[in-house]
Amino acid sequence: MHVLLARPPRRNLREMSLAVPPLGLAYIAASLRQAGHDVRILDAAVERWTWDRFEAELRQTHPQVLGLSAMTPVADIAARAVQIARPYVDHIVLGGPHPTAVGAAVFSEMPGLDASVVGEGEDVAPKLLDWWTAGSPGAPPAGVRVEGRPFAEAPDPDVHTLPIPARELLPMGRYRYLFATRPGFATMVTSRGCPYKCSFCDKSVSGSHWRARSAEAVVDELETLVHRHNIGFVNFYDDNFTLHRGRVVGICEEILRRGLEVEWKCEGRVDGVDLPLLRLMRRAGCRTVAYGVESANPSTLALLRKDVTVEQAPEAFAATRAAGLRSLAYIILGAPGEDPAAVRRTIRFCHDIRADYVQFSTLVAMPGTPLFATHGSDRSVANPLDADLSRATVSELPPDVLAGLMREAWGGFYLRPGPMWRLGRDAVASGSLREGVRMAGALGRWLVA
Repeated sequence: MHVLLARPPRRNLREMSLAVPPLGLAYIAASLRQAGHDVRILDAAVERWTWDRFEAELRQTHPQVLGLSAMTPVADIAARAVQIARPYVDHIVLGGPHPTAVGAAVFSEMPGLDASVVGEGEDVAPKLLDWWTAGSPGAPPAGVRVEGRPFAEAPDPDVHTLPIPARELLPMGRYRYLFATRPGFATMVTSRGCPYKCSFCDKSVSGSHWRARSAEAVVDELETLVHRHNIGFVNFYDDNFTLHRGRVVGICEEILRRGLEVEWKCEGRVDGVDLPLLRLMRRAGCRTVAYGVESANPSTLALLRKDVTVEQAPEAFAATRAAGLRSLAYIILGAPGEDPAAVRRTIRFCHDIRADYVQFSTLVAMPGTPLFATHGSDRSVANPLDADLSRATVSELPPDVLAGLMREAWGGFYLRPGPMWRLGRDAVASGSLREGVRMAGALGRWLVA
């Protein structure tokens, strides 16, 4: 079958550029090509297409299958794409966190949708196309939800047999990442699933069962990125890259053994690193480690079920700094039970631990998370870097108070010579100067609004 996998246009051309490759679509494309299908990927967002051009492309090419993926904050974009595509496409399927989390409700949200894929789709997508080719007899394949048909969950795919993502179908030269330290940017996933039970984290797709690729397989893919795609910097998208210390050591030693020239960023936990490990990661090309610090308030960490202590964050950030690595702190402000004094305690904490970068967010109860079952999200607070139009939060603070605290956090941290110099340096080193200017403009307009 002729398949078009697409990331639709942005809501409007004024939105900040989506510069990260759609890795999930590249995985699905590789799986479908192995099964003999004709596959194309269209990243209309990074190509800065208008919605009119997107519709004209569908009208002209008339793909048999249109595949989309959506996270909940951008589900409205997928819904618009479904509506526009319906007259020109035989079958439309949606995958990703949103349809997995909301279940059958996705069909009322997107009336033109034919099917959704629940969970990881590499093994499921070829079976769905075979089912459609055969005329849709009986129940759909496991992992496929079709309105009015029985549904069965599919087992997780074996991470050791997954094909390498079909990045050759993507405009790899168009992607940028502000925190990259070299030009030529790509993303990778070396493990799936996370055994921790954070109440706000959506694990509806990959689940709690941690499945990791071998060090050799990881570095094989890195080597392909460097030599075939001229990649200089990779962002590892694992939920917790540092979960298994021995595997991290194996990956680093294999990079060093092969003499692979590539730099990278990863996600870790403040209770999962130590100075010798961080120094080895630095030697193997790591330049930045991002940590889910979340809060300086023990009661908030308990609500979020982080299973870390406030005291562990300064230790991890000091070790990261001693290893010559940059640090990024993910922070949540205004969780239930926090008053302005508690929020400001966390804001100060970011300065105290000497984080190089901070990403401030409000707490959202996304569908598919434990928090969603216990807390409603009905108060909207804007954030200049959020992808959603309106971010509902579970905070008990009045929206105007929390919005003021958010401005205080962003402005107080980044409107200083050190962070401004670091961001400017990164924008030049990564080739992301235009994206950096756009981000700075969005932040500046928001701060003075």
